[in-house]
Amino acid sequence: MTRSPHRRLWMQLLVVIVSAIVIRGVVVWLRFDSLQADPDAYRVIAESLAKTGTYGLMGESGEATPTAFRPPLYPWLLSWLVTPEGMLSLGAVACLHVLLGTLTTAMTWDIARRWWSGRVAWFAAGLVAVDPMLLWQSTLIMTETLATALAVMVWWWWVARLNPKPIDQCFDDGTPANACDVSAGRPMMDAVVFGCLLSATILCRPTFLVWAVMLLPAMLLVGPTCVIRRTVRVGVAALIVVAAVGMWTLRNWNELGHPVWATTHGGYTLLLANNDSFYDYLETDSNVMPWNRKPWDPSEFFATYEARQRGDDEVSDDRVAYEMAKETIAGRPALFVWSSLVRAARLWHPFPARTSDRSAKVVYTVGFYQTAMLLLALIGVGKHWRKWLQANAWPAIALVIALTGVHSVYWSNARMRSPAIPLLAIAAACVAAQATSNCRRLRSY
Repeated sequence: MTRSPHRRLWMQLLVVIVSAIVIRGVVVWLRFDSLQADPDAYRVIAESLAKTGTYGLMGESGEATPTAFRPPLYPWLLSWLVTPEGMLSLGAVACLHVLLGTLTTAMTWDIARRWWSGRVAWFAAGLVAVDPMLLWQSTLIMTETLATALAVMVWWWWVARLNPKPIDQCFDDGTPANACDVSAGRPMMDAVVFGCLLSATILCRPTFLVWAVMLLPAMLLVGPTCVIRRTVRVGVAALIVVAAVGMWTLRNWNELGHPVWATTHGGYTLLLANNDSFYDYLETDSNVMPWNRKPWDPSEFFATYEARQRGDDEVSDDRVAYEMAKETIAGRPALFVWSSLVRAARLWHPFPARTSDRSAKVVYTVGFYQTAMLLLALIGVGKHWRKWLQANAWPAIALVIALTGVHSVYWSNARMRSPAIPLLAIAAACVAAQATSNCRRLRSY
């Protein structure tokens, strides 16, 4: 008795989920102690939110001071994991990250099977499941794990709901057409969910606002044949994004006295990327590029920044940082262009920078793996360029453009490309799947 196509599909998905849980779970368990660090103050904000109901930082008096220094979604999620004693449960965070990593793997598998084939899907899921950068980030209390999961969910919704294949084209690997689980869809409800997913990405990392601006107009080109319905879908999704960002802005206006739509950390990251100390470093070492890995000592930058007169709140600090960065850019435009190229190269450089908490073994493991995947992805896009001109590729292409554009101006490093790893995995998987298929044909002769 043969299994039904739907049952086989669910069994395959179960294998992907279980495998991802085991891999992510083992890595998080082995590096559990690393979750104790809180480099970006997400845990502090989460505990403050859970204790006082205020999104802020706890002072010595025990009262929370409202803040917008970090985007709200990740600390809000963490606040649900704070124990009655007021401490963030690291075990619960580990489970959350394993769940998000598993979701990323499963969504990558499903995007690839819908858009390409079952063989490509297995390779893509495997590449994401064992990707050392994603595994490393899942052991840290930072936004990369959540941001990557949300980005894949947006892409998956686009492929599965906004622009699904006709039922007789869902598989090109010999799977019966009735195995496809694409439903007719409800255009307005699909637009509502898509708007919510985009809003979540922006509230996780403001960089995604650029991505949303690129995706929303493109909705006019996919989905229902009726132009009016397409236009309404775009309007619905856009209104949800505007409402979500607007509520965060209104909250900051009420709490901080300023309509901050993103964070009060943007000026700092812009200044860190565009200051006289960093520009002097690039000018002195004119041949410096990310692969030289020569460290930059930002002590002069910090001294100059701290010496600048400012107010007594974080909004004032942010404004001062923006003003300093703009002065540097306006005064040295040629170096701004060169530094933008350097930052873009650092974003996509396969080897992460060596730090005190990152051993050479980790750097080389991540670097060699990412080098192989980037090369395979480039080959895959080059060989199947027509496929990457299809509408279902636009979220992936737009994400690469958005990440590169934003982080060529603001500070960048290798971990900030984490949300793009699933799309790199799918592009690389096309080459790997074709290579194994060719090997099978050769052995059959």
